[in-house]
Amino acid sequence: MGEERKEFAAEGSAQGTEALALRPARRDERWLIFRRILRERLDPTKLEWQRFVMAEAGDGAILGFAQMKDWGEGVREFGSLVVEPEARGQGIGGKLIAHFVAEFPRPIYLFCGGHNVAYYLRFGFRRLKRESDVPGPLLKKWRTAQFFSRLVKANVALMVIE
Repeated sequence: MGEERKEFAAEGSAQGTEALALRPARRDERWLIFRRILRERLDPTKLEWQRFVMAEAGDGAILGFAQMKDWGEGVREFGSLVVEPEARGQGIGGKLIAHFVAEFPRPIYLFCGGHNVAYYLRFGFRRLKRESDVPGPLLKKWRTAQFFSRLVKANVALMVIE
């Protein structure tokens, strides 16, 4: 099918697999992506399956995925990071983050729950706290996130790696 595959050994492999491949998502995986995004209660907007990279085990199981959203004006948002519950803690999310950070020019932004800020700090992201630091294309999303954060008493963070 002409898919690009990037193979590497998985640390503490899941489901008895020894290798993990990062590859572009396929059209037939778009509903799998959508269902898992909803299951994890992530932002279901701007889900374009063509922007996703899948983390696939040697046995073909999809253990995780993520995407890079293009907001225009050179603004990119890393998002939709999902790792299957049974595969967490094995470095799959980190490998997906490293892939996108290496493949796309900076700055790269991301929205996350406040409980995930420490995780992203490990990869070089820093938290933005002032609206004046938010690029124009993300302002509407930032303001919406701030509104709902207050409404439901949740903590939503905007982060950037430059």
